[in-house]
Amino acid sequence: MAMHAQGSEAYDLSLFEPKKAEIVKLKPNKKLQKQQQRRARAQAVINTAVTLLTAGIVVAVLGLMIASRVQLTEMNSDISRKQAQLNELIGETKRLEGELASKTSPQMVEQYAQEQGMQKTEAGQIGYITVDDGGGTVSATADEPSFWQSVWNAITGFFTGD
Repeated sequence: MAMHAQGSEAYDLSLFEPKKAEIVKLKPNKKLQKQQQRRARAQAVINTAVTLLTAGIVVAVLGLMIASRVQLTEMNSDISRKQAQLNELIGETKRLEGELASKTSPQMVEQYAQEQGMQKTEAGQIGYITVDDGGGTVSATADEPSFWQSVWNAITGFFTGD
């Protein structure tokens, strides 16, 4: 073995020392990159669709809330108008009832009767009639013709001119 001026290379122990692991950068896999790009695009489309759907639902809910408030306001104004109309009609009813009560009072009826030439009955104007029925009863059905008899009488009366 040859000797060098600085030392012997045969005993270089640095070759046996543990080396630090180096990170080796691999070449990118083109197939894997394309798959990742497709997934990223698909995810972007899905995210956009979900965002638009969520925005649509929020807008729809807000629209329904506004529409219900408008309808509620219209109904409340309708109720107010109907209540005012009801109060007016109740007042008119009370006025008419008062007017009717005053016109149908006993004094007003008596005054109206006097204006029409009527007068109160006197004791001499009332007479009673007594009827002697002979102790028997008369049936009302005996005097009235039967249904078919009245139909026959109506038909014959039509043709004879009675």
